[in-house]
Amino acid sequence: MTLDLTLSPLYRINGQEIANLPGLLALTPPQNAARGRERDRLIVYLLLTGNSTFSTSEYLQVAQDAGRFFYQTSGPLTSALRSAADLVNKTLLERNITTSARGQYTVGWLTLAVLRDTQCTLSLSGPMHAYWFGQQETRHIHEPVVSGKGLGTNQTTNIHYAQTTLSAGDRLLFFGRAPNAWDSMLSDPTPSSLDAMRRRMTTLTGADLNAVLVQATDGSGTVNLLSGMPETKEVKKEGNNPPPSLISSLPRREEAASTPRPSAALQSERPAPATVSSAHTLQPSAYAIPPQRDESHSQAQSTASPLASLPRNTTPRDFPASIPRIRSNMQAPAGEMTNPDSSMPAGEIPAAGKTAEPPRTPQPQTPREPSARTRQTAKAIATGIQSTRRWSETIGEKFRIFLPRLLPNAETSDQPAAPSTTTMMFMAVLVPLMVVTIASVVYLRYGRSQQYDTYLGQAQEMKAQALTLSDPVEQRKAWENVLLNVDIAESHRETSETISLRHEAESNLDKLLGITRLQFNPAFSSNLGIEVSRMAASEFDLFLLNAASGEALRAQPATSGGGYQLDTTFNCKPGVYGNYTVGPLVDILALPSLKSVNATLLGIDASGNLLYCAPGQIAQAIPLPVPDTNWGRVTAFALENGNLYVLDAPARAVWVYNGKDGTFIDQPYFFFGGQTPEKQDVIDLAIAGDNLYMLHSDGHLSTCSYSRIESVPTRCQDPTPLINPFAAYQDVNLFASAHFTQMLFNAQPDQSILLLDADSQGVLRFTPRSLELQNQFRPTTGVTNPIPSGPVGAITVSPNHVMFLSVKEQVYFATDMP
Repeated sequence: MTLDLTLSPLYRINGQEIANLPGLLALTPPQNAARGRERDRLIVYLLLTGNSTFSTSEYLQVAQDAGRFFYQTSGPLTSALRSAADLVNKTLLERNITTSARGQYTVGWLTLAVLRDTQCTLSLSGPMHAYWFGQQETRHIHEPVVSGKGLGTNQTTNIHYAQTTLSAGDRLLFFGRAPNAWDSMLSDPTPSSLDAMRRRMTTLTGADLNAVLVQATDGSGTVNLLSGMPETKEVKKEGNNPPPSLISSLPRREEAASTPRPSAALQSERPAPATVSSAHTLQPSAYAIPPQRDESHSQAQSTASPLASLPRNTTPRDFPASIPRIRSNMQAPAGEMTNPDSSMPAGEIPAAGKTAEPPRTPQPQTPREPSARTRQTAKAIATGIQSTRRWSETIGEKFRIFLPRLLPNAETSDQPAAPSTTTMMFMAVLVPLMVVTIASVVYLRYGRSQQYDTYLGQAQEMKAQALTLSDPVEQRKAWENVLLNVDIAESHRETSETISLRHEAESNLDKLLGITRLQFNPAFSSNLGIEVSRMAASEFDLFLLNAASGEALRAQPATSGGGYQLDTTFNCKPGVYGNYTVGPLVDILALPSLKSVNATLLGIDASGNLLYCAPGQIAQAIPLPVPDTNWGRVTAFALENGNLYVLDAPARAVWVYNGKDGTFIDQPYFFFGGQTPEKQDVIDLAIAGDNLYMLHSDGHLSTCSYSRIESVPTRCQDPTPLINPFAAYQDVNLFASAHFTQMLFNAQPDQSILLLDADSQGVLRFTPRSLELQNQFRPTTGVTNPIPSGPVGAITVSPNHVMFLSVKEQVYFATDMP
């Protein structure tokens, strides 16, 4: 960690400058960080929009949970970023479901920035903007189509990934919406210092501000979060509570042991929960929900001066169409929210500062006449309770008469003594316990059975409806509803009827969506204990790359059991080989049989050193000739027609080495000719003839066709559109919700491009020329699927069409890949 980061928040509400920005965290790795997160410094910038109220502690807690979840997730960096965004989306969605009846909603716009050495990876959810100000150029990162409308509106988490390399003096700017006065400044950020740029941004406009300015400087890897306003004397305090401007990004005291460490500049104080003026409670900012004070203080101030708290300088806010203002007559299912107000177009809400119409009270519906079975069940429960009470009274009277006779003077006493305290306590515990037991038995016998019958009947009705539909989109929705009701029915009881109905619904859905199910099996008898980042396979061998150590492992078919076993004698790891030092391997390839090179596996490290490995032999290291512009960092390579294609993502280069009998000794040539790609976020590549396919960190593809004619330049298309021919996806963007992490070519003769959707454990197959979706490969469902939930770390396909997936320290293989 050679760069220090300095964060300066810009936070203004209704003309009042507030020092600290809620929802902004600057975190360094905790001691118990998951594997792969040890060198990641994280910036969390959460901006909440909508009309729901959030307290300062609630605002901060959502951001803290995202940071904690990030450092608890191992594996690829994009998987950890998606896990944190998924947690925020789930939290806000659950809150929106509970508050939708009152017409309240919250939408989260989230920016996550991770700095590892000098590489900065961004994750944007919602229409967030990110600017990178370099020494000679400026880059604007904003893809609202990919990043979506925000978090908390549905179960899908939309994310736009981007990468950039930071140098000392570079700056980053994050915000949701910018004043028009910033346009000239963003195109020409002339101020030479961080303070000068901040002063210019705040003085250009008097509108509300919610942004974060970051500067990188040479240092030791610390993260400093500055106060946005040096003076706090204008903020009114109540009691001993500090104002909201003093709320820092520290975790709560009781969570310090398990929460990622904030920067050192923040650890000097741990303030108490803050209060803010009642203006925040009555009306949120133009585009962000400010921290809210306790309800009792808000009501007291609003009663004293209701007009003083009205907002100023506000602008209309976007109203997501997926969240209702009032409850409709029919309750929407969980995770799916609709807007019942048809008089206002989707995406609009009343302008800020105007009084919204009170929600209309829904008309009560006439209660449905209970069925005969329901009346019978209720009668049985009532009879049981009455019988229990009579029995309890009888037993109590017997004890009241019997117990005094046990005393020495019981025979001479004409008046029976009252029961003892112990007896009364015993009866007080026994009677309610028996009532609850009897009621539970009755419910388990009749109530659960009735709910099972209800949901099974609804599933069968929806199945009949699905069979009559002709529109593929409507068919898909109908079969999805069948599965939803079957899930609820099976939560009460699983029967042959539900199993058969589930199988029929899944089969019809797979046919509509072009899904082919593969039966996977564990490759090893026990977990490997390592995270696998890359895999390669020949007809008989499987090679695994240890993500932590950079060592390649070899597995071969087991002599019994049908799985694989590791070859403990195989040596292909970082080290000194002759006069060359090989670092941790970043990619591996299975080599074809070559007489000149006695090796079955080829690995490469970040400095361009090749490592030839074979079973039972010492590995041989041969460095690649250094390109004219030197190496930045090798991230991947591919072999096509004997030529080696090496990806240097930070340098925005693909170098081509002409091979001679498996060796590469000639100087490389630049694939792109006189053109240099604009983006540094390529994470994988594939080659087919003169066509280069590149996968970017945000999941989109770009393609280039190499020109062998000097007068005709190499042509590239970025992005290259993916085509989905399945009609059932007409209202759904399958590719926007996918998380593509690896790409490879399928084995001959039916060559096609395979893209790994890590989060859904799916593999999408495309035609090489038009990039049209052919089908999807996914594991079987139910008890026959041995793969646990979680992202896929790596994928490979052997020449004999065996697919391998690595998930959670285990590898699974399917032999029936068509």
